[in-house]
Amino acid sequence: MKTNNKSIIYVNFAPYENAGKILDFILSHFHHVVVFAFNFHRLSKTQAPSTLTVFHNGKIILEKRLFQTPTPASLAFILLPIRSLTIFLQILWHTWNLKLLYGPFDIYFTVNAFTAWSGNILRSLGFVKKTIFWIWDYYPPIHENSVVMFMRRIYWRFDTIATQQTDHIVFLNRHLKTLRQKLCLLPKYCKNPIVEIGTNPVSYTRKINRPKHIQIVFLGVIKKIQGLDIFFQSAQLLAELYPDLTLHVIGGGPDYEYFREKANQSPLKVVFHGYINNENIVDTIIRKCHVGIAPYVPDKSNCMYFSDPSKIKRYINFGLPVITTNVFDFSKDIKKMKAGIIIPYDSKAFVKAIYKIISNYPLYQAHAIALSKRYRYTVLYKKIFTVQ
Repeated sequence: MKTNNKSIIYVNFAPYENAGKILDFILSHFHHVVVFAFNFHRLSKTQAPSTLTVFHNGKIILEKRLFQTPTPASLAFILLPIRSLTIFLQILWHTWNLKLLYGPFDIYFTVNAFTAWSGNILRSLGFVKKTIFWIWDYYPPIHENSVVMFMRRIYWRFDTIATQQTDHIVFLNRHLKTLRQKLCLLPKYCKNPIVEIGTNPVSYTRKINRPKHIQIVFLGVIKKIQGLDIFFQSAQLLAELYPDLTLHVIGGGPDYEYFREKANQSPLKVVFHGYINNENIVDTIIRKCHVGIAPYVPDKSNCMYFSDPSKIKRYINFGLPVITTNVFDFSKDIKKMKAGIIIPYDSKAFVKAIYKIISNYPLYQAHAIALSKRYRYTVLYKKIFTVQ
C-alpha cells in the first residue's frame, strides 16, 4: 500500500541500494521515487555506472547515467574529497531540476553521513521537506594507513553534523546508538528506533538431510578485511574431510586478483562469479549452496563492529546456516537461535564449524529459516518512515 501519494529521494552506494530489500520497500510505499546510486568500490570492469533513476508507481520513467570521477584503486582515498564534491553537486543539480517537475520532495532518505549532510542542505534550500538518516556505519578514526585515518576523521565530522541536524534518525544496531549517546550527540534516553537489515524469507526451502557435494558461498565486496583468507588457510584440512567441497565467491573488489591467485594454489575448487548486478542470479547461486560464510577479521579498525551484515540476512533467507566471527551485534542472534556457528578468526575453528554444521544439517537449516522469519523487511522498515 503506497503512502498517500508521497515522494522520496533515496541516496545510497552500489551494490547496497537494495540491501535487505530496502529499495523494494520504498517502491511499494511511495508514488514518486528518485534513486541516486553511486559507485564507491570498483567491483568489476563491467560494473554498471552510477545512475539516477526516477520511478512513478513502481515503474521507471527516467534513467540517467551520472558522472563518475575516474579513480585508480591506489588513489581512492586521496581523491575522496573530489569524488564527494562531485556526488554532492550532482545530487544538488538533479534534485533542483526534478523539483521543478514534481515540487519539493516529501522525504530525503539515505544511509551515509556525507549524503545525509547533503540532504540537510537540500532541505535548507527548500528542495525537500524532511530528512531521514538510517545510520549504517561508524568508521573508527584509527587505521594503519594515515591517509585512511585522516579521511575517517573528516567523515566523522559529517556524521556528527548529520546526526544533530537530520529530522529523523534511525540506527542499524544498538552499538551505533550507544556510541553517539556516550559522545553526547544524542540524549541518554532518546527514542530513535533501531531497525536492522531486513530479510525476505523464501516460501519454500529444500530440506536436506546431509549435503554430499558441499557448496559454500561467500557474498560481498572482495577485501581482505572480509576474512576470506580463512578459507584458504583451512583448504588443505577441508580437502581431507570433503574433497568435493566447492566455494562460490560472488562479488568484486580491490583484492579480487589476490584471492584469484590464492584459489590457483588451493586443493579445493573455487568458483569466482564476479560482481553480479542481477539479484535473481545471485539468489539462484545462493539457493544451491549449503553454508554461507562471513568470516570478518576482528580488527579494531574494522567498521563491521558497528554494522549489520546484509550478506548474512541473504544467506538465511534460503535457510543457509552461517559461519561468522563475533564482530557484529547480530552474531548473538545467530548463536542464540543456533542458525550457524560463531568462531574466532582461526582456521581450525573454521573447519570444525563446517564439520559440525554438515553433521547436524537439518537442525541448523531449520534454525536459519526460523531466524530469517523474525526479520521480515516488510514489517521492520515501517519504523524508518514514521516521521512526525
